[in-house]
Amino acid sequence: MKYFRSFIVFTAIVIIEYFLSTNVYSQGPQVVVKTHPQYKETCYSIVINVQEKISLTTYQSDVNRGVIRLRSNSTLPFNTQIDLLSTIVKRVLQDLKKEEMHTLFIGRLINAFGNNNTEMSERLALSAYTSTLWDSVKGSAVAAHENMAVKAIADEAHIFTELNAIFNKHGLDIKVASVEKVLIAQPDKIPFGDKLKHKGMKATAKVPYDCLTWFSIAKGR
Repeated sequence: MKYFRSFIVFTAIVIIEYFLSTNVYSQGPQVVVKTHPQYKETCYSIVINVQEKISLTTYQSDVNRGVIRLRSNSTLPFNTQIDLLSTIVKRVLQDLKKEEMHTLFIGRLINAFGNNNTEMSERLALSAYTSTLWDSVKGSAVAAHENMAVKAIADEAHIFTELNAIFNKHGLDIKVASVEKVLIAQPDKIPFGDKLKHKGMKATAKVPYDCLTWFSIAKGR
């Protein structure tokens, strides 16, 4: 009986995931909107399966009004998640005026799109390695504070091209506004370090590869 119950539970999970994946891939992604008055926030999400989703949260409190927060624990490829996020942004803009959005917070750069998608972190590390703003021998900014240097490097290298493209569709531009809690390491201590060395980075180099990241949102040029 114990094994039979386990089989039933497993079968139910498989069936649910099948219908959810069918919803995302066959019928087009459906954005689920949930309002939480007690927290003064609204969550717009696309459920990928019973364990994974990608979402944007908007806030109705005075202090956070105009901020949108990205969250994802998906294992889908980066570009697939970008497409899903584009759908979510379009839905958010049905409830929120473009002029009301001023900040996008994505959390830590390295897992903004789940633990399997480190594209933006890789771009940051490689850009810092060749930047005149960063000393990869010492593992520190050449002149400014490391937060300011990493912000400038990320913005100049445009490590967020795909994100910006989403907002460009709606006449908006994003750029790095600020970063905090920068992580710096040699390739062997970075999760995707082998990729960095494969692209020419020395094993002794010390580069920034992750940080809390905020983007400003403004009317496009």
